[in-house]
Amino acid sequence: MKKIFVILFVVLFSMVGIKAFSSTIAVVDLGKVMSNSQAGKNAKTQIDSLIAAKKMVINRKIEDIKSIAKKLQNKKISKAQKKKETDLYENKIRDLQQYKASAAQEIREKENKLSSKMINDIVKIIKKYAVKHNIDAVFETGRGINVIYWNDKLDITKKITQLYDKQYSSKK
Repeated sequence: MKKIFVILFVVLFSMVGIKAFSSTIAVVDLGKVMSNSQAGKNAKTQIDSLIAAKKMVINRKIEDIKSIAKKLQNKKISKAQKKKETDLYENKIRDLQQYKASAAQEIREKENKLSSKMINDIVKIIKKYAVKHNIDAVFETGRGINVIYWNDKLDITKKITQLYDKQYSSKK
């Protein structure tokens, strides 16, 4: 009886193993899809524009601070005027620090919002693609995920990028 149980177990295990090995899998690099797609390029442009605008404001604030610092170095300035300029200088420094922090936060939020939307869109495309092509599992190969080896035939990154571009251009 024990032998029959062992044989039955081995047969069932090997059948499950055979089915597992006959599964269709694919790999995709979400980072590449995001950076190579039109939506990803557009998102990068938006972020770069926002950063440039924030840097312009920061540079203007720095110039104002330098101007006040130059006034403070004038030895002919009265004590009352020096006190007024010192207070203004300190306020401008605080304002600059607050602006830098809020600008960095705004940029992070914009990046997160754009990335999140892109990932959601790409995952939907991957799911549709997998169903259409009878793929049982899709593994993400970028962002620190350790897939030791895959045959390049399994990589659907370019196909997903093309489908995402097609979807993105149709939404414009």
